[in-house]
Amino acid sequence: MSGMYRDEDDLRLLAELAGVLDQTVTEAGLSPGTFIVLRHLSAADGPVPVTAVAEGLRAEPEEVADLCGRLAQAELIETRPNGVAIAEAGRTISSEAEERANVAMREYVLQRPHTATVYGLVAAMQSGRFTVVDLLELLAEGPSGEASPADRL
Repeated sequence: MSGMYRDEDDLRLLAELAGVLDQTVTEAGLSPGTFIVLRHLSAADGPVPVTAVAEGLRAEPEEVADLCGRLAQAELIETRPNGVAIAEAGRTISSEAEERANVAMREYVLQRPHTATVYGLVAAMQSGRFTVVDLLELLAEGPSGEASPADRL
């Protein structure tokens, strides 16, 4: 999918979808940054040092440490001697927010004027080939391919 959505209208649509994602995770009680950290930790097999989380997200360790502090206070992650790990409550809220965001993004796109890009995106979404994961990857790439997930924190 990379490189396919790169003209000005496509970038605007991606930004609008990012807004839909942000609103959905906010309604779930998360910030965009805490959602991204939870998603990252949900993919890990166990505790991950905060510095490794920051490196994986190409973010500043202090910023990730602050996000992890908020998640630990909310009991969505657990702090362990060898790093942080997602708690069951964190896994649940992250998964539910992602599912709601996928639905909200589909509904948003269906209400848009149907350009060729929108038709392609709708088809991809309906077949499950364009999800929150794909949106985050495209946003991370940016128009030049140089942005990072940290830009969403």
